[in-house]
Amino acid sequence: MTTRTGPRTVLSALATAGIIAAAAPALAAPPDTIPPSTPGTPVATQITETSALLTWRPSTDDTGVTEYEIWYLRGGGNGFYTNTGVPSYRLTGLTPDTAYTWMVRASDGRNQSGFSAPVTFRTDPAPPDAEPPGPPGTPVVSDVTASTVTLAWAASTDNASAPTYQLWSGIEGTGSTPLVGGLPGTSTRVTRLIPDLHYDFHLVARDVSGNVSAPSPATRARTAADPTASCRAGYRPGTAGQPSAVLVTNTGRTALSAWSVRFSFPDDRRIGYASHAWAQHGRDVVVWWSGWADQFSVGETEDVTLTLATPGTPDVPPSGVTLNGASCTGT
Repeated sequence: MTTRTGPRTVLSALATAGIIAAAAPALAAPPDTIPPSTPGTPVATQITETSALLTWRPSTDDTGVTEYEIWYLRGGGNGFYTNTGVPSYRLTGLTPDTAYTWMVRASDGRNQSGFSAPVTFRTDPAPPDAEPPGPPGTPVVSDVTASTVTLAWAASTDNASAPTYQLWSGIEGTGSTPLVGGLPGTSTRVTRLIPDLHYDFHLVARDVSGNVSAPSPATRARTAADPTASCRAGYRPGTAGQPSAVLVTNTGRTALSAWSVRFSFPDDRRIGYASHAWAQHGRDVVVWWSGWADQFSVGETEDVTLTLATPGTPDVPPSGVTLNGASCTGT
């Protein structure tokens, strides 16, 4: 009887005879538990009224340093400031004639080194100056999404220093509040905005002596609709003991960290109070909420309660209800 021998049988026999070696299973690499060495003490150079350059001796590591963390010391405590991939960093937006203390540590992606020794330096005093900068240029809007916009503007001019900028924003004409300050350049990406809302942006410039410019002209931008939003709407007429309410249910696939609801009244009734921030433009109403530490969950119904300042026909529901720019089904 003849036995047919296949390639697998031959290889097995050769391995058994010691003619070829059997492949050993690969072993998983042990986890990296060795931290980088402690960076050198930072050195501060090129100190001005509002900036300084920090440099330090690099750390070493068995797998390679991925970044350095820059921390500040202030009032007996410390806090994280920023990170960088190289052993140097230029600090900007500092306050003139102020002492600063900084330290650094290294990371390899899994482990952190110890902190370096701290460095303390004092920024230069601001020159005596009573002349404010000129106003910045009108902000120009681009790259608009449901929660972000990019703004750019012409630089302010100043007799003594390069100004920094403070950006102000108002929503739907309800007044302006500072949004971000200490911007050293002439553009910024604004984040954490609410979908389908009008924002009015303007800027002021500030020099190192604390003089503030006149405001720039304002620019209005409307954030885009959220393409993932979906909703169902209802209405609860007001009674003697309860205000009317627009009922909006999130029927989308994701929770919302911020939302806006728009609708139109069928008559000239006016809102005196609402349960959230609101604005009314004739018969059109917008209500919004930004609770970035909370969420409008999937399946949740939000009661947008409305106390009327002038009577209308409270049992007639509003129309055209939207959530983050998406049309709601129902009333």
